[in-house]
Amino acid sequence: MSNVLEIKNLKSGYGSVLIINDVSLLVGVNEVVGIIGPNGAGKTTLLKTILGYLKPWSGDVIYLGKRINGLSTEKIVQLGIGYVPERGGVLKTLTVRENIELVAGIFKEASERLRDLRRLFPLIDERASQIAGTLSGGEQKILSVVLGLLTAKKLLVMDEPSAGLAPVARKKLSSMLKNITNNLGLSLLIAEQDPSLVTVLSDVVYVMERGSFVRSGRPDEIVKTEILREHYLGL
Repeated sequence: MSNVLEIKNLKSGYGSVLIINDVSLLVGVNEVVGIIGPNGAGKTTLLKTILGYLKPWSGDVIYLGKRINGLSTEKIVQLGIGYVPERGGVLKTLTVRENIELVAGIFKEASERLRDLRRLFPLIDERASQIAGTLSGGEQKILSVVLGLLTAKKLLVMDEPSAGLAPVARKKLSSMLKNITNNLGLSLLIAEQDPSLVTVLSDVVYVMERGSFVRSGRPDEIVKTEILREHYLGL
């Protein structure tokens, strides 16, 4: 199987308002795919449609060769798609350990994955007894990624992972995501407003505007395009 995720001619939105218009996308095995675009371009709506929070109006969402249109978010996550939302993703009143135990208790494969994550993310043990809400913004993001990885068998979907992070935390996040791709054998789908993280990590980048992809290609190709230079890099 060459693709973990395939989106075909997808349309979706809220109520009667069309947001995602005829979008197609591929995520290959062990591939990192980035989606960049300004705020309001439709990135989050697309991810919510993939995860089942929104039902597609038309088109297909295919995961590991099977159409998952119409499945509940719970069933989609159980199939092995992990999700890291832009905000939240952790229960702030619980400790780091309790957050992890809660997810690990629901998903059978999580215990085995946790052994690998402990090696990659020292925070799991170093901050185990700390209340999640007292962690720094960067540390909460790391915990959110860990929780998403516990449920991700083949694909991790991330919405604006660098949003609100200080430059030092962003650099740490970039290094962390490289470790994920190198050590866990997962595919990543990352939506970002800031193209710097995506263009460094991704094998393929899609540029989104007004709910449609206006360009796609290798990162080195995308950074040279006029649309990226004008609208996202300010050049």
